[in-house]
Amino acid sequence: MSQITLLLEQAHAGDDAAWQQVVALLYGDLLRLARCASTSGRPNTLNATALVHECYLRIASNSGENGIGSRSHFLALAGRAMRQILVNHARDRMAAKRGGGAEHTTLDQHELAADREAEELIGVDSVLQQLGREDERMVRIVDCRIFGGLTEVETAEALRMPLRSVQRLWAQARERLQNLLAA
Repeated sequence: MSQITLLLEQAHAGDDAAWQQVVALLYGDLLRLARCASTSGRPNTLNATALVHECYLRIASNSGENGIGSRSHFLALAGRAMRQILVNHARDRMAAKRGGGAEHTTLDQHELAADREAEELIGVDSVLQQLGREDERMVRIVDCRIFGGLTEVETAEALRMPLRSVQRLWAQARERLQNLLAA
């Protein structure tokens, strides 16, 4: 049993210090995920550090230390939270872009690129929602693999699914997403 798993068990038993240690040990992983998930690093998008902090707050308030059984499970939850945070940020950006009575100004190239990125992310989320109506397991696997940066083995562990099922569903999800995005 890994150190993180032991700490998660202690946190589940009510040890707040163990929960803080888990977060400290996984902070580097969370930052790596955030850098991958926030695809551009351009101005006016949510930066990786802010994304990690929002992710931590969401995991701590919604899931907290309860029910998280392993590093992979923690990172799977973090991947899903990061996707939700990025999509919410993109929606807020697009709502602000529409103006609401604000004065119109000319945008520079960075602003236009950030707007395009926000639109693309909202589109990807829409496709993932559509995929989720077909098979929610595929969306959870996409969250783990893309937004959580987990391997197939880690994804299987996090979702408590057989590896072969994860591999099959991952292949189906990629094909289905490709078709939905092309449509």
